[in-house]
Amino acid sequence: MTREVVASPLLGEIETSSECEMSFPFGIPGFEDMRRVIPVEIPAQRPLVYLLHADRPEICFLALPVFVIDPHFKLTMTEDECTAIGLPAPSTGACEPRIGDEVLCLALLIPSGDSVRANLGTPLVINLRNLRGIQCCPPDGYSAGFSLSAEGTWEHAC
Repeated sequence: MTREVVASPLLGEIETSSECEMSFPFGIPGFEDMRRVIPVEIPAQRPLVYLLHADRPEICFLALPVFVIDPHFKLTMTEDECTAIGLPAPSTGACEPRIGDEVLCLALLIPSGDSVRANLGTPLVINLRNLRGIQCCPPDGYSAGFSLSAEGTWEHAC
């Protein structure tokens, strides 16, 4: 296990180890060089997850588990997406890994005026056994956008 300290302009010094690092073999669209990701949780801000670029710590994404936004979210991945992160490929051509058991499924947060939006149509999916991840486009067409209301609840965006 290799321990290191990463200095983030946003989060300060983060002590991490290679065991905790997530691997995105294809990067994240728009950030294809972002292959090593350090997940950071701040207890007072849970369930918010900071995704810190391990090689360029000035880059950091904010994410939430999809069930925080939509408790009825259902994940469907293509056979290629499942194979890319080391999940068993189903015989039917699509797989439905169990969120929280087999995979972590996160929605990236996007600034929107004085609030934030989340698009559950392209979640980050991380295999919990090997920490390999991918940003996937579920074949079932789930693309609902959500906005955080002034009351602090997630609402379908038009």
